[in-house]
Amino acid sequence: MGHQASIFPVLNIVKKNIININFSNYHSVVFTSSNAVLCLDQEGSSSVRCYCVGPATAEQARKKGFADIVVAGGNYQQLKETILNLSDKTDGKFLYLRGQYISNDLEKDLTNEGYQVDSFVNYTTFPNPDFDQQTLQIFKDQNIDLIFIYSTRSAEHLLKLIFNNHLESKCNLIQLRCISENVFEPLKKVKWKNIKMFSPGNEELSLD
Repeated sequence: MGHQASIFPVLNIVKKNIININFSNYHSVVFTSSNAVLCLDQEGSSSVRCYCVGPATAEQARKKGFADIVVAGGNYQQLKETILNLSDKTDGKFLYLRGQYISNDLEKDLTNEGYQVDSFVNYTTFPNPDFDQQTLQIFKDQNIDLIFIYSTRSAEHLLKLIFNNHLESKCNLIQLRCISENVFEPLKKVKWKNIKMFSPGNEELSLD
């Protein structure tokens, strides 16, 4: 689209080893992030239904071998509503593969609705100790027009890096785009040029 883009991993993904999963024990598997799919050490099953939070996660699930894929609208609430609308608690057990740190507890929410859920953590995240030199320089030179943030933990650590490097004043000219109000909450301590929420897959709609 003609934009210049830079990527900085605020959080580093670390795979956790889990036992080999027998997908035949489950009616459905749920992924709330593409990282959970990428950190799956085995091939998926074409027979188990796979619920994915959004298109990017669904694409990774297809590459892993899942075929019966249901794609939600891109956020947790839409994923939960999709599961409740398209499944029944008597269908069978759900498998939830996730990261160590979560903003919403899908296992608890589905259990409260009467579903049987097994939850396994197959990756964790560690904060990057500081900006790399390229990212730090474009911050200092005020060459950033817009930032996308996809998780609350990323937002919390981004705020820490901004304060640690005394970059608060540089944010006045930066437009902030957050996946939800919860993600934006930690970054309210900084004054931004403007703030908008976006849905994953529709980032281009919030570029103005």
